[in-house]
Amino acid sequence: MIDPSKIKQLDKSKIFETIGAQPDQLRRNYADTMRQDITAEDGVGVSNIVLAGMGGSALAGNIIKNWLYDNLMVPFEMVRGYNLPDYIGPDSLVIISSYSGNTEEALSCYQQALGQNARIVTMTAGGKLAELAKQKNHAILALPEGFQPRLAVFAGLKALACLFEDMRLVATTDLRGQLINTADYLDNVKFSMSPDNESNDNIAMQIAEKLAGKIAVIYGGSVLGSAAYKWKIDINENGKQMAFYNTYPELNHNEFQGWMFPIKKQVVSVQLQSSLDSEQMRKRMDTTARLLSDHGFKPIIVSAQGETKIAQLLSTILLGDYVSAYIGILNGINPTPVELVEKLKKELK
Repeated sequence: MIDPSKIKQLDKSKIFETIGAQPDQLRRNYADTMRQDITAEDGVGVSNIVLAGMGGSALAGNIIKNWLYDNLMVPFEMVRGYNLPDYIGPDSLVIISSYSGNTEEALSCYQQALGQNARIVTMTAGGKLAELAKQKNHAILALPEGFQPRLAVFAGLKALACLFEDMRLVATTDLRGQLINTADYLDNVKFSMSPDNESNDNIAMQIAEKLAGKIAVIYGGSVLGSAAYKWKIDINENGKQMAFYNTYPELNHNEFQGWMFPIKKQVVSVQLQSSLDSEQMRKRMDTTARLLSDHGFKPIIVSAQGETKIAQLLSTILLGDYVSAYIGILNGINPTPVELVEKLKKELK
């Protein structure tokens, strides 16, 4: 298992403390948003929702879309880039998400949303986006300051859940209560993944030791698709190594064939499985795992914990957070900083 002294030596930014505190983000009270009058009236006439954001700032949108897909009252699209769809208009709710508030792609979409007379809500911890939103009197879902964007995702999820519920854009009720119950559940299970659990049954450490120094390919079905994406991002940013993700059933129609290439020593697959997956999906995943094993790629199977969809999503994401941070430790680095990403942003400026 991972030496606790090595964690203490390398984790200069206290990432494990931040990961363990994430359930509290689901308990945040959004009555203190900078504009406090978002009601059901604001949702009247909304015919589509678009969330524009990049990297960790877009993750909350992925999770809420995954969680509430069957209960959304209108279409919901994610935009990762500089341009909004041409169909955006006065009946569109456009959510501009940038944790720093200075992401150039998000600011570009904000200006386009203005030009297309969309209904705009911003989600940020400050920066230029917050300044513009204040000037234009647009609602701001205020995120807690001082985090890496990927570590403020639960706060963004809570913000979006409150927004959708208050605007009556989702058929499911009491999203706040569901998230608080999930926070309580996560507090009960996080010890088994944390550095405080120094026993040999720490599953997060076990998985990290298998993935460190490898290319990780994360697969998930319809229930855990956004969790697979979060694992990929976390391994990239916390572990500082390559990772990719895909979802069933699409991966079986193309990427699956790529496993024939002889790269067994460099690549490890992880399959995120849910008891809530359909019988057809479970059969597909089991068959895929068996066929991969026949070719020398035995997947790491991760079974989601929790009784509800949101509990399974967030507990699997929390596990990935710990796994990726341990990978960073095994790679001999501080998991928190993302120097290469920050250097690119400065170069572009």
